[in-house]
Amino acid sequence: MNSNKTKGNQFRYISEINITSLADVAINLMIIFLIAGISVALSRTEISVTLPKSSAATIQKGEGLTITITKEKKILIENKTVSLEKFSQELAQIQNEKPFSRAYLLADVNIDYGTIIKVITEVRNQGIEQIGLVVTPEAIQKKK
Repeated sequence: MNSNKTKGNQFRYISEINITSLADVAINLMIIFLIAGISVALSRTEISVTLPKSSAATIQKGEGLTITITKEKKILIENKTVSLEKFSQELAQIQNEKPFSRAYLLADVNIDYGTIIKVITEVRNQGIEQIGLVVTPEAIQKKK
């Protein structure tokens, strides 16, 4: 006997919700977002910068503008390449669109001090007071 039929060949409605497909959709969405997040993180690392090492490095959290100086002296604001001559103009434009109060400077270990000071000066001239110098944490050696 068919369980969906009642007397007189009338059908009854099944009032149950099958949540298996809902769970499958949720898991698939989670996997897609994880893959997308990893892809974004990896796409930001296309810029080759050898950061200096420091045992005094501390972890800072907060949103800020990322400025990178590569060993070829290319300057990138976020992922946009600019020359040192046009750096101030580009930074001013970015500050007008979305003001930042903090900036993170990633400079290759081989960049001269003068270039770094020029970039920091321009960043401070645009009203960004908090500038973080990004380094690679070095393991702290125990004193014997």
